[in-house]
Amino acid sequence: MARKRNPEKEAFWRDVLGRQTSSGLSIRQFCAAEDVSEPSFFAWRRKLQGGGRKSTPPVNNSGKPPAFIPLALVDSPSTLEVIHPLGYRIRVSANISVAMLSSVLDVIDGRVNQ
Repeated sequence: MARKRNPEKEAFWRDVLGRQTSSGLSIRQFCAAEDVSEPSFFAWRRKLQGGGRKSTPPVNNSGKPPAFIPLALVDSPSTLEVIHPLGYRIRVSANISVAMLSSVLDVIDGRVNQ
């Protein structure tokens, strides 16, 4: 039979996790300063971030589930990936000239002395 979650304990650990995130301290430093067990810290972080058996919303500094965050797409140049028969992966800007790409492939194929 599954154990019932203790809401006070859960609220306490949500607060601890939020304070550690905003403290600027490493987890080890924060746990030592707050006299909190590191294993307990990691266990509760995993549990509250959904790594446990039951899924729980991720923790943020307020202890509330995060709100929807709208994203804006930034117009950026496209990338072209060429997978060479020898296994090389070449990623270049899509606006690369054919001559430049050809030169790069010539060097990889050993057709040009470097």
